[in-house]
Amino acid sequence: MSPRIKMKLLKLPCIMLITALCIFMLAACGAPKESPIAAEQALPAKPPAVPLLLISIDGVRYDYLDKANLPAFDRLIKGGLRADSLQQIFPTKTFATHYSMVTGLHPDRSGVVANSMWDPDRQTRFFMGNRDTVGDGYWYEGEPIWNTVEKAGKTAATYFWPGSEAAIGGIRPTIWMPYDGDATHDERIAQVLAWLDMPLDKRPDFLTLYFSVVDSAGHDYGPDHPEVASAMQEVDRALGLLVKGLEQRDLLNNMHILITSDHGMQDIATDRYILLDEYIDLSAVRVSDWGPAAQIWSTEGGLSADEIVASLKNAHPKMRVWKKADVPARYHFSEHKRVPDVVAEADLGWMISSTPFYQRMESGPAGGMHGWDPAWQNMHGIFIAHGPAFAPGIKTPALRGIDLYTLMAELMQIEAVDTDGSLDAFSPILYSPVVAAIRTSNWLCDTAELVLREGAGSASVQYGERVFSLPLQVSASGVRYEDTDMLFWSKGNTAQVTIDSVELNNCLQIQSSI
Repeated sequence: MSPRIKMKLLKLPCIMLITALCIFMLAACGAPKESPIAAEQALPAKPPAVPLLLISIDGVRYDYLDKANLPAFDRLIKGGLRADSLQQIFPTKTFATHYSMVTGLHPDRSGVVANSMWDPDRQTRFFMGNRDTVGDGYWYEGEPIWNTVEKAGKTAATYFWPGSEAAIGGIRPTIWMPYDGDATHDERIAQVLAWLDMPLDKRPDFLTLYFSVVDSAGHDYGPDHPEVASAMQEVDRALGLLVKGLEQRDLLNNMHILITSDHGMQDIATDRYILLDEYIDLSAVRVSDWGPAAQIWSTEGGLSADEIVASLKNAHPKMRVWKKADVPARYHFSEHKRVPDVVAEADLGWMISSTPFYQRMESGPAGGMHGWDPAWQNMHGIFIAHGPAFAPGIKTPALRGIDLYTLMAELMQIEAVDTDGSLDAFSPILYSPVVAAIRTSNWLCDTAELVLREGAGSASVQYGERVFSLPLQVSASGVRYEDTDMLFWSKGNTAQVTIDSVELNNCLQIQSSI
């Protein structure tokens, strides 16, 4: 063998080693930056798409899961994900929040601004108790997830969900049920199981299920009454039937189940009412929605928006008032035609009403209500996820309802449309064998104490009685969580914090734990 050939052979291992080293270094440089609670292993390949069942339990406050013995809930939580809470959109009313979850849109883009709405173009009113308006697709904008499912060539079946009775964009779910409050829980469970028993080529890929009994108990008795715990136990019983049925069909661990609620609940009483007619002539305005927030319209020959604001501003110490363009940006409630000329919002626990309505009430506790700023912790709902994408025992900080549309599209492996939400909070944990944890830290600013709870892709910031869910953002330095008019940007033991466009100064970490 010639010396030249020997030299080439000797060089080969060295060249191979250098090449391998270069490839390793390039891969390391191109790797994405990890979040504070980072996954420790690469995500496995996605398995084939499986059915997804979206369940809403109306009116379940974030802490109701701890009010009673709930074995079915506990089993699903143990086998999957539980969030601290679920933050919805403003106003925290049933139709607005439900439709936001399935479209990923705030009311400024969805058009669903309340349970009762006024449309200035049609000069007509929507009311959730009116079957004609509920079933009229004109009132619903954006693309609900069941339309996205149908467009992808898959099948959707809805057992009650606000908006699902209407042809939206000319499309309905393949199977849909008109709302019937008299349908028993057992009947609802049996129907969902029957749909899952259909031949595979006809079986729904997306299903919904809805319960209202907890919301009714909260409204009638207040959130801390034993009747609420009893209602939770009844829903748990029904979920137990569902779990048993799915087990018998070998589906419990072979499909995705998302359990949500549309809002929380706050106690109210007759000594916490603000009567609008003590400050303005109600015959000179139109009020399309009452309660924690009043939606007020100027009328021809009546009061203008400026006159309404002038009359109501500083009229009561427990009420804030804005013209449409001045509503806090965080509410995303200032652009759609159905957003009223004036919004008046009461403090948590206070109601806006009129003297004729108030005089029909009995004095004392008045049950419960919802509809306030979604950041109030008592307005937060629940979120539980179970299925192949979620490792058992995952914990996350408060999540956002507007992110659920994108999550569902990802789980069903269909293309999502543009929304106000994102997948950021879920991406690091989907199909990961690593059980995501939460890191909690306490912060002290000049004028406030904050609690930061950090997950893999998002965090929550507790400021007094309010909790804000903030997505993780890409940052050249530190760890940055941000949403509209909200910022928590930590750099070591210091942080830059903004809440509702107000900057909190000199924020220092005083304690941290996992």
